[in-house]
Formats: sequence, structure tokens, C-alpha cells
Amino acid sequence: MEIRPLAELRAADNLSLSFTPYGLGGRLEPEDAAEFQQRQIADCDLTDGVAAGTRDSFERLRAVFAYGVLCYDVYTLVGDQALLIYEQALRDRFMEWCAGTITFRPPYGPDVPLTVTSYDDVKKRAGKMTRERSKLVVNAHAVEFNGMLHGLRLWARAAGLLRGRRSRTVEDALAQLRNHVAHPSGHHVDTPVEAARTVRDLAELINQLWG
Repeated sequence: MEIRPLAELRAADNLSLSFTPYGLGGRLEPEDAAEFQQRQIADCDLTDGVAAGTRDSFERLRAVFAYGVLCYDVYTLVGDQALLIYEQALRDRFMEWCAGTITFRPPYGPDVPLTVTSYDDVKKRAGKMTRERSKLVVNAHAVEFNGMLHGLRLWARAAGLLRGRRSRTVEDALAQLRNHVAHPSGHHVDTPVEAARTVRDLAELINQLWG
């Protein structure tokens, strides 16, 4: 790996400067580019009550996004990490919702309440109960739940935390992209526009989860 001097690391990335308020074409000054890119996600504030872990991860993402002006690859890193925070947010919200107890409904017999103290507990118990064809009790519903992303999405819908057609469209898109990031089949590069859109979609879903 080439060792680059600090002055070069501080220099704006020419590719990043090519993205302007009017689209591609021309080139912004570094100061203008830094302000322009930060404004793309400046209003993506999270609602009060969001779990500390989710909030910290999201705010770190917003802080790092600004450095894309210095290194274009940062936008890809931000976009990928945002997709992983999506699942973190669902897990954090699930732990608040269950308040230490999850209940499964087997095909026969009474409901089975189980104590959990972490999401690792949830996954272990959910995996066992799923193998026994039991379903998670959510309000008046029983949904398939193995602790993975798909099950978390079903739970959030059944619990009334995620609602509406637009939300479902965004969920589907983020879930597909998240699976691509978690199980990559090749190299990819995000633009500042794509990374900002992913961050904005993530903020919208997090705010829905916490009302």
C-alpha cells in the first residue's frame, strides 16, 4: 500500500467535487462541496426515545458522511453501514418491545413464554421454537419469527410499528440491499446521491419504529 502524506489525505477528492446542486457537470470548490454534501442529510434527525445504540450508530454515520468530500469511497462505506444499522434498529426496538419476555404459540398446546436478556437470547430461543413450528405472539397475531431480518420485519408490521405502502417499499429496498452487503457477490461503488438516499430512508424507518 502506498503511504500518502497528510497534505494529500486532506485534499478534496476530485470525483466528489463533481457532484453539484445542479447534478453532474462542472466542479465545486472544496468548501462549497463540503457544505453541500453535509446539507443532504443535515435534517435527518432522529426522534426522541430512539435507543442509544441505534442513535450512536446513526450519528456516527452522519459524521463520517462529511468526509466523502476527501475520499469518494466513504460514500460506499456509509451506504453499506446504513443498511446494517437498519437491522440493528429493529433488534434494539424489539428488545424494548418485548421487555424481557417473548411468547411463542406452538401448533398444539398453550403459549410458551420465554425470558430473554439480550438479542442473542432471542435468536437462540426463536431458532429452537421455529424448529418446533411455533410462532411469535404479537398482539392478537402469531407470526413466523426466527430472529433474522425477515422475522423482525414481520414482527414490526404485526406490532404496528411500521405502516403504509411507502414504508413497505423502502423496507423491501433496504432489505434487499442489506442482504447484498452482508453476502456480497462482487465489488460495488455508491454515489453521494445513493448514500444520502439510504441514510434518509434509514432515518425515516428508525423514526417510525420509535413513533
